[in-house]
Amino acid sequence: MAKNTEYEFEETMVTLTDEDGRDRDFYVDEIYEVDDQLYAALIPGDVENVTEYYVFRIRDLGNDDFEMEDITDEEEYDAAADAYEERLDARAWNQVFED
Repeated sequence: MAKNTEYEFEETMVTLTDEDGRDRDFYVDEIYEVDDQLYAALIPGDVENVTEYYVFRIRDLGNDDFEMEDITDEEEYDAAADAYEERLDARAWNQVFED
């Protein structure tokens, strides 16, 4: 499994329940920090062509336990989403030079 070198997590799939009560699987694409707060960017696990992602705040519960929280503040969500998109751009740029 792939590891993120900054936080050393293994690629993980999580199941979240939406507002209609349906369970959906997501891949944790990236865990990253913005202004001393951890966020997770999730990609739906049931699509071939990824065109959407979701960002959640990560809350440390202690003892290596974490919880993902919805981000209700629009400014916080935008900042976290912008940071993720910057990471995606950097990843794509680096891949150009690796190929």
